[in-house]
Amino acid sequence: MSGVHPMKWAEVSLGALRGNVAAFRAAIGEGPQIMAMVKAGAYGHGGPTAAQALLDGGAAWLGVALPAEALELRDAGIEAPILVVGWSHPDSHAALVEAGVDITVTSVGAVRSVRRAVRDHTRPARVQVKVETGMHRQGVDPGSLPDVLAAVVADAPHLQLTGVFTHLADADGDDPAHAEGQHTRFLAALDVARSLAPGPVLAHCANSAAALRFPHTRHDLVRPGIALYGYPPANTPPLAVEPAMAVRATVSHVHTVPEGESVGYGCTWIAPRDTRVATLAAGYADGVHRAQSNRGSVVVGGARCPIVGRVSMDQVTVDVSHLDGVAPGDVATLFGPELPAAEVAAVEGTISYEVLCAVSARVPRRFVA
Repeated sequence: MSGVHPMKWAEVSLGALRGNVAAFRAAIGEGPQIMAMVKAGAYGHGGPTAAQALLDGGAAWLGVALPAEALELRDAGIEAPILVVGWSHPDSHAALVEAGVDITVTSVGAVRSVRRAVRDHTRPARVQVKVETGMHRQGVDPGSLPDVLAAVVADAPHLQLTGVFTHLADADGDDPAHAEGQHTRFLAALDVARSLAPGPVLAHCANSAAALRFPHTRHDLVRPGIALYGYPPANTPPLAVEPAMAVRATVSHVHTVPEGESVGYGCTWIAPRDTRVATLAAGYADGVHRAQSNRGSVVVGGARCPIVGRVSMDQVTVDVSHLDGVAPGDVATLFGPELPAAEVAAVEGTISYEVLCAVSARVPRRFVA
């Protein structure tokens, strides 16, 4: 509601997003195009607005997981090339063709479905073939690749083959052997594609980690995700990026919990002494994982404050005994530059991606230059 002060919000730095693309470009050189991965609302950073900032920073393509994500970007006026890297339901093919979005196909049946969607449109369908090389989630088995490619080529000019790609499962792992094995299989698939396709197609397989770590995997295009949001993957060279999002929540209540009394559901934390506790207006419905209970921390007044008691749906309680003057209306940072999402994730035994993507839709995004 207009005029109502939010109880929690996410601050997204568009300047950081632009700068992170520039830093990534400097790290990989001028050769490959950059496809910024903006699935899941740009990793929680705010969908089309964040996507446009990444384009302004130098990305040439956008990558999404779902047809609806691609169409949201088009509805926002974004005209850059977009690839749906995941499966698209046949019911979405006509809308994707009309919007000029690249559709991933992984079977002859999918190619035929896209071809049927072209009947009512003057423009050709743009398709890319994803090859299975070792992730084993989705892709054309190399043995079936000639049939899928032949189905695409046979329907030219109604179908336009724009790319052939794969996805690496362990590019940030300690041992590069799995990534290198996948890349070798991808090169073989490219040889097949180039022998059958009538014209040049984009070849791509490198996510953030591979693009930074293995120059020979960059090909025509790279698909960074997490690095563009300020979190370089493990086992990669230093990268001058910064976290682009901070999530804040207001202090709604402050009181002293007497020694021996509990806080929150399940009475999982007992005050070892009289303890000053602040309640924050955010909980697991906003993206503060319940796994943070009695383990995580937030930042209040520039100081780390431990979470005490269980995180509930709408509130979390923190120990502010070491601070003076904390009062309702003060602001706490749940994560951000001063408490990176990677640190929050480490407490939970998860990854920064999950922390970023968990920020729910009821947390308004505030974009700053």
